Amino acid sequence: MNEHFDVKPNSAVVRSAKIMHLCSSVIFLIAGLLIMLVPTFEEFDFFGMIVVGIASIVIGITGIYGYFSNDMYRLAFQSDFALGIFNVILGILLIIKPIQLPVLLPTAISILTLLDGGNKSQIAIEGQRFGIHKWYLVALSALIEIAAGVVLIVLAYYDMDVRVWMGVAMGVVGVVNFWTTMYTVRVRENHQILTNKKRGQ
Repeated sequence: MNEHFDVKPNSAVVRSAKIMHLCSSVIFLIAGLLIMLVPTFEEFDFFGMIVVGIASIVIGITGIYGYFSNDMYRLAFQSDFALGIFNVILGILLIIKPIQLPVLLPTAISILTLLDGGNKSQIAIEGQRFGIHKWYLVALSALIEIAAGVVLIVLAYYDMDVRVWMGVAMGVVGVVNFWTTMYTVRVRENHQILTNKKRGQ
């Protein structure tokens, strides 16, 4: 029997992890919108660092918490421990030295976007194995994230104005994280039904 079906998760912990992850996704989306609305590039250097830093720390902490929540499929949070640590450290660096790291911001957002896209690709593959019907939508979301990260890197490389696209990339990450969490994270009630079906086979 698959070990995923042997472990009984705490439904309250899984539910709280799901809610926290959804909220952090919304924060990431809002942060992207704020970056796009900053009127001047001079203000953006400082403001963008702080906004992205806070959003990165929040989504990192919620990811780490989600990793230990032991949801039914263990899909949405399976890589979030390593990604969470990375996000927290990056967020702290952006907040501590916001003025001295203006060049880092586009690179940081593109890395976050590419890593999250890679994570979603893994979720899609595992989701197909678990029999999740809309795994291909997760895969499509992953491709969109990866494309956003690649475009951001290319624009930054050619010294183009990347402020708007940074906001777009963060918004894509927020939206994809939100719907993927909604679709793949299950609490104990559904887990128990699936466990009983597996045992009855």
